[in-house]
Amino acid sequence: MPLPTGDLSFDRRSAKQKVYETVKDWIIEGQFKPGEKVSDVEIAEYFNVSRTPVREALQLLEAQKLVKSYPGRATIVTELEIEHIEKWYLPMIALQKLAIELAVKNVTPEFLEILRRRNREFCDSVERKESPMDIFRADKAFHNCILEAAGNEYVADFCNILWIHIQRLEYKFFRDASMSTSIEEHEKMIEALENRDEAKVSELAKVHWERSEEMVRKLETE
Repeated sequence: MPLPTGDLSFDRRSAKQKVYETVKDWIIEGQFKPGEKVSDVEIAEYFNVSRTPVREALQLLEAQKLVKSYPGRATIVTELEIEHIEKWYLPMIALQKLAIELAVKNVTPEFLEILRRRNREFCDSVERKESPMDIFRADKAFHNCILEAAGNEYVADFCNILWIHIQRLEYKFFRDASMSTSIEEHEKMIEALENRDEAKVSELAKVHWERSEEMVRKLETE
């Protein structure tokens, strides 16, 4: 189980969350490959923490179906089921449509300004050709604004779980050229939100996520 090189330090009070976030990113990026064994001992040594926060982090990752624990034997990174991507995209499309429809009711000038700023940051990240993870984070920050405006924590929680698997899938087939279309689609969503056009924002969200799914399907066959 190869671990990245480099010094990594953090507040021990947040050890579980830091381990969770970092290992989650490693799985998304493919640093930890599907089917690979994950050693809590090695991870604890790498982060210079006890095995307890590592085990707690792995439990969170297992709850999100990123790893599978076999007691007394091993913890394994789950396979990336490329042939069943609709399992993630179908519910994500439905939830994102619902979220933006709910957000229409809570549109304020302040919300629109934050949304525009998040899209500019996403655009800057793409133009600077930052790492895929940084671009994904900037994109997610835009959509998280809409989830927050929707005001339904259950929709947000379910989307966040699905997002992990979709990012893992999209990272494998990442093409930064496709991000320019996402920027334009974000701009259209902002305009429709400003106009409080619920039907249009719903359709724009649907098209946005369906395009993402189609892109992955297309790249997977190349």
